[in-house]
Amino acid sequence: MTLAWRWLEHPAFSVLESKVRERLALLGRLPKPSELRGLAAGISSAMEPWFDFAPEDDARLEAAGGFDALIAESALIPTRPELHHDLLGALIWLHFPALKTAIHRAQLASGGGPRGPSENAATHLDESGVLVASSDSSVFEALADLKWLEVFWRRREALQQTTRFIAFGHGLLDSLREPHPKLMGKALFVHVAAAELELSASQLRVFLDQRVAQRLSRFLVEPARLHPLPVLGVPGWSPEQCEAFYGNEQYFRVARARPRAARDAAWLELVHCL
Repeated sequence: MTLAWRWLEHPAFSVLESKVRERLALLGRLPKPSELRGLAAGISSAMEPWFDFAPEDDARLEAAGGFDALIAESALIPTRPELHHDLLGALIWLHFPALKTAIHRAQLASGGGPRGPSENAATHLDESGVLVASSDSSVFEALADLKWLEVFWRRREALQQTTRFIAFGHGLLDSLREPHPKLMGKALFVHVAAAELELSASQLRVFLDQRVAQRLSRFLVEPARLHPLPVLGVPGWSPEQCEAFYGNEQYFRVARARPRAARDAAWLELVHCL
């Protein structure tokens, strides 16, 4: 893989199917909007894409009343051809069509007026989201309590057995091409059965895309339903990881003594849900 595409080897980009990463590297340049659907041809999916991509047109955006209004009107996603940010946004649309559609509908809910809490939460998930799928809900409680050293280092082996961290936000992925020491994500906790963690990465992606999309509007009612996540602490996401690394309080904020609020560790429950 050439140096220009070496960032695709970072573990966070395993959210993209290997064949998609290979096609990108072989292309050797940023694809045109008309080429994006072809990059994801043949990957498993929770739903057939109802959308395509077109070069962003400021006049058309203004006439339609905004980004999501234009998508709803035309089924075309405005895409700037020379930006990694928009490339990654398009690829997440193609890998998570159901969840991206649910976010799109949430962002349309304001009807052109001021955004409410659910629209703001959807935007945070869209740009910076990480799906944290775990069969152990105590992981969510520890992460909500900012117990980074405990979760990421002392419980590391157990964490890798019970939990998957799936980069979803395309803005976050864009930043992970050249990670910086203040990089934070917004975690959506998803409680799954242990059997789901035995699925292949593709099967788990499709499962989460479908099930999270079905429940998103009822769950993601405010930004507080998402939790801060110092993503360079995720096992394997930084070459600097060691016990001392997690002691850097400038990056890994530490929970101070405070009363526990009932909503501190909110998670989306998929165990025993149909």
